[in-house]
Amino acid sequence: MNALHNNLIKKEQKGLSLPEVIIVLLIIAILVVLALPQISASRRLSRFSGFQRQISTSLNEAKQNALAHKTATTFRYDNAAKRVIIYGGNLGALGSVGNRTKDFADSGLLPEDVVYGYPPGAAAVLGDGSNITGLSADTVDVTFQADGSVINTGDGATSKALYFYDKFGRKQGAFAISISCADGRMKTWRYSKAVNAYVE
Repeated sequence: MNALHNNLIKKEQKGLSLPEVIIVLLIIAILVVLALPQISASRRLSRFSGFQRQISTSLNEAKQNALAHKTATTFRYDNAAKRVIIYGGNLGALGSVGNRTKDFADSGLLPEDVVYGYPPGAAAVLGDGSNITGLSADTVDVTFQADGSVINTGDGATSKALYFYDKFGRKQGAFAISISCADGRMKTWRYSKAVNAYVE
């Protein structure tokens, strides 16, 4: 009985053999390799969501500044420099030290990965009828008046819409923000592959 008991203890104490360890390590390596693209895509999507919040926050900041100081304030998206600049009124003319500047790198994205526009094949018109505001000299300006509207002298009563997508994520994470000309009300839209449209 003692001999049998000792035999069982020896078998239980025996570790994994070398082939078993190699197989376990191979399985772990395969799982890691399969998971890496998903982890990477998830991180990119998370960063792009942060970038979306940055754009929304900057637009709101420009509008609130216009309302608070009763003076026209401009949100400028600079596509060449990949940054947002808020200027006008109490913040000074464009280029003044009082301007508020936010670089895209602050959101953790590489600036060259951010594309202004909508992904190829995506339906462009938003549910409120807005369409993309084109770049002029590689910039887009949204000027909020003292009452919060965006009715500008130069372009009259025209609602604005800014579209962005990730060069690598394409449609995944693509978003648009529309700004109503009458009251400066903003809506955020995310692209849905299922319906091939931007949804609120």
